[in-house]
Amino acid sequence: MSQSKKNIKISSRSDISVFRALDMMREVNERAAAGEDIMRMGAGQPCFGAPEEALDYARATITSDPRQGYTEAIGMLCLRERIAQYYDDYYGVPSVNPANILISVGSSGAFVLTFTAAFDAGDTIALITPTYPAYRNILKSLSLNVVEIESGAKDNYQPTVELLENCGHKFDGLIINSPSNPAGTMIEESELKAICNWCDEQGVRLISDEAYHGITYETKAQSAVKYSNSAIVMNTFSKYFAMTGWRLGWAVVPEDIRDRVKKLSESLFVSPPTISQHLAYKIFDHTDVLDSYAEYYRVNRDIVMTELPKAGFTSISNATGAFYVYADVHDFTNDSEEYCRRMLGEAKVSTTPGLDFDLTRGHTTIRICYADTTENIMEACKRLQKWQG
Repeated sequence: MSQSKKNIKISSRSDISVFRALDMMREVNERAAAGEDIMRMGAGQPCFGAPEEALDYARATITSDPRQGYTEAIGMLCLRERIAQYYDDYYGVPSVNPANILISVGSSGAFVLTFTAAFDAGDTIALITPTYPAYRNILKSLSLNVVEIESGAKDNYQPTVELLENCGHKFDGLIINSPSNPAGTMIEESELKAICNWCDEQGVRLISDEAYHGITYETKAQSAVKYSNSAIVMNTFSKYFAMTGWRLGWAVVPEDIRDRVKKLSESLFVSPPTISQHLAYKIFDHTDVLDSYAEYYRVNRDIVMTELPKAGFTSISNATGAFYVYADVHDFTNDSEEYCRRMLGEAKVSTTPGLDFDLTRGHTTIRICYADTTENIMEACKRLQKWQG
């Protein structure tokens, strides 16, 4: 073997930040496997699964057709038609064309496909921090530039047209997320309409991530499809629909990128999982069960809003959707990652460091998820009260 060799290239695009929520989940799983009793307020996934009747349909489908071959690259037509009907039923938007709906491998797959179709390498996308960390990482892996516009409690951790106009940046795209991960806050409908109009006027491609629609507590979330024909609208079957591990999502894409998204999907993913699509098709028949899940999270939300301040978390976001609160912990730490690991080791409660969501200010914040059982949420709050006490 030669004693010398040239350096082999590694792409700088793959040098992205660790996804701390998943890294912490790995440690939690290891501790739980070793026998530790961990209260899980870290990774954001429902404590419920898909409704049993929908699962029965999926089981019957496998039995009747065990081959489960490829579907269309953008998903089964019957499922796309069912999603189009959902936009009419839920949002009162009857004009969504099933041909403009992409079924994807989780919403993450839709991010890759639509970002690639809409933007060229070197384009600039704006994020409102704190924000879901995968946006930043996916954008970097596609050689897209990111500008981060800071929001805070005074902005309800959400964008406004005023914030966009005064941010001092030019950008080609804007990603919004309402209800928010990590803050659980929402954009009011009038502001959403104003943001859609502003983006259209400025030539900015709006991407609206609506992953937590259906899980709201005071006001129903509204979709950007109501107000913009150029926006890309994302959703997932992982949150409200409780199909996390089935890895299925969708996007409503505008006419100008529809064919490009289809061709990209054919080559990058071939097709989304077939059996997951069958389950998703049937799950729309059981929104009453899914709504009961959301009511369960409402009970948990009320518990954490009452009990967390007793543990010293007196500055938390005004959570009106999703299943998170975002807490300011600067009174306790200047290193949220070390703080969360110490909380896990000493209090046996898992949470997520704010550095996942805000690289600049996240060292003094944490995200707390309340999607576990009500009994476990109460126990977690008691442990935190004792630990901080």
